[in-house]
Amino acid sequence: MNMKNKAYALLLAGVLAVSCNDAFLDRYPMDQITDENFWQTEEHVKSVANTFTASLRGKYWLNMTEAMADSAPWAVTTAFRTIGGGNYATDISQINTIWDESYTYIGRTNYYLANYQRAVNVSDEVKERYAAEAYFYRAYNYWLLTSYFGDVPYITDVLSVDSPDVYRGRDKRADIIDAITRDLEEHYKALPEYIEAGSDEFGRVSQTAALALLSRIYLYNERWDDAVSAAERAMASPYYALYKTGNPDVDYRNLFNYTGRASRNANNHETLLAFVYNYNLGEDARTSHNLSREIWVPNDYSRFVPTKSTIESYLTDTGEIWNPDSAKSYEEVFEHRDPRMKQSILAPGTPWEGGVDGNIDNDNPGLFTYPLMVNMRTGCMTYSGYYLLKYVEPSTVSSVGHDDNDIILIRYAEVLLNYIEAKERLGNVTQDDLDRTINQLRDRVGMVHLELGKLPAGSDLRTEIRRERRVELFFEGHRYFDLIRWKEGERLGEDLLGVKRSWLDQSRLSVSLDDLTWKNVNGEEYLVIETGRTFVDPKHYLLSVPFKQSQLNPNLLPNNPGWN
Repeated sequence: MNMKNKAYALLLAGVLAVSCNDAFLDRYPMDQITDENFWQTEEHVKSVANTFTASLRGKYWLNMTEAMADSAPWAVTTAFRTIGGGNYATDISQINTIWDESYTYIGRTNYYLANYQRAVNVSDEVKERYAAEAYFYRAYNYWLLTSYFGDVPYITDVLSVDSPDVYRGRDKRADIIDAITRDLEEHYKALPEYIEAGSDEFGRVSQTAALALLSRIYLYNERWDDAVSAAERAMASPYYALYKTGNPDVDYRNLFNYTGRASRNANNHETLLAFVYNYNLGEDARTSHNLSREIWVPNDYSRFVPTKSTIESYLTDTGEIWNPDSAKSYEEVFEHRDPRMKQSILAPGTPWEGGVDGNIDNDNPGLFTYPLMVNMRTGCMTYSGYYLLKYVEPSTVSSVGHDDNDIILIRYAEVLLNYIEAKERLGNVTQDDLDRTINQLRDRVGMVHLELGKLPAGSDLRTEIRRERRVELFFEGHRYFDLIRWKEGERLGEDLLGVKRSWLDQSRLSVSLDDLTWKNVNGEEYLVIETGRTFVDPKHYLLSVPFKQSQLNPNLLPNNPGWN
C-alpha cells in the first residue's frame, strides 16, 4: 500500500491514541474530532484504518527484536541489547516505550470499533473490512504485549480521564489470548482473500495474513491444535506461496531486497504483511530507513553482526551438523553449507559496497574477501568477523536514509514453520508434513530434504524443526521470542562470540589479533562480542512492568516474578 492518507488522517494518527500513562492526559478530550461531519465517507473510515499500520514499527522492529537476541545483535551496546542481556532496571525507558506505544496503537483500533457504525453513507462491506483490520491490529499488539510482559490490562473501550479502566489491573494472559483469537476467528473473513503484490493496496491485511497471525499466537501460547488449524487454512489459500523464480542461488536473498520486494513485485506471493516505505507518500512526503547502510556502513562499524551460534546453526549441504573443526580458514566456513547461509551472511568473493575490507592485499573495494576487524573509517568494520547479506540493498548503501525496502513482518514461510512445529508438539509428524513445509523451503534453495528416517547424527526431530526455523527466519525478529517460549532463555545469558581465531591469517589483516579479545571454548579461541550477560529463571522470561507505568497505576503490581 502507498499509504496515501489525507492530511486529516495524519492528524488523526496523533490524536486517536490512548494508553494508561501520563501522556493520556495530554490526548484528552477524544471528542474533538468525532463530530457528526467526520464519519460520513469511505475515505473517512479508511483514513482511521490507515493509522493502524504504524504498530508494525517497520525497521524499528529489527532494532528492537534482533538487539535482544543472540543471532545478529547490535555491535555496540544499545538499550535493547542491554535488555536482552538481562542487565537492566525497571525504569529503562525502552520497555516503557513498548508498553506505551502498544496501548497507543490499541487505542486507535478501539476508537475505530467504537465509531465505525456511525458511517451511515458507507457500505457494510467496507466498514466491516476495516473493522476486521482493527481486530487484527489490536490482536497483534496484545500478542506483543503478552509475549513481553505476560499479564497486561485488556482495554477494548475508548477511555476518558474518568474511565475506571485507566487504572485497570492486569488481566490474565490466557484470557487475553482467548479474546483476541476469538475476535480474529470471528472477523477475518471480512478481509479480502488476496492483497495483490505491487498494488496500491499492498500493505493492507488479507484473510491469509490474519490466519498467519492466528497460527503465530496459537503457537506462542501452546495451543497446538489451533495452531495447526490456522496454519492449514492459510496454506489452503490459492493466492500465496513461496517466492521462487527458478534460481535457487539468489531467490531467497532477493526476497529481502529490491528485486523481490512485494510492494513493487507482483510475483511475490510470499510476503503476507510488510511495513511499506515509499518516497511518494503524498505531497513532498518521504519515508525511508537506513538498514542497508547500517549493515554495510562504509566508513564505520556494522550495526548488526552475525554470531558464532548463528554460523554454527547452518547444516552442511548434505544435511549433516556442521563441525567447526572441518574448516581450516575463513573461506572454508562458508563452503558446502546450507545455501541459505551464503544468501544471508556475506561470504568471501561476494560483491559489496562496504568500502575497504580487512584484506590488505585486496585491491578491489567492490569485492569482499576478508573481515575488517578495526575501525579505519575507510570501510565497514565487524565486531564479530561476519557481516549480514540478508536485507542489504546494495544500491542504497552509499547514501544515508535512502533505503525504502519493505520490512517483512509476516510471510508464508513462517506459516509452514508454525504448522510443522505445532504438529511435532502434537507428536504426529509425517514425512508428508515435512515435504509440504520444511522441504518446500529447502527446495527453494536446492538444499537436501529432511527425512524422518534420516535425521542428522546426534540430533532429533524437534531440534531440526527449531533449527529450520532459526535459519529460514534469521534476522526477521523471531529469535528472542522463540528462545523465550521454548524455555531456552539461558542462551540469552551466554557470551556473544564471533569468528574463530585460527581461521584468520594475520598476514592478511591490518590489525593485530593480539589486540582483540578472545574466549577459549573447548580449546579454541573465539572473538568476544559481548560478555557479562545474564539470564535468571523465571525472572527474565518476562520483562518487568515498566516502573513509570507502575507509578502511575499501582494496580499493575505485583510485578512479574523476580522483579521487585
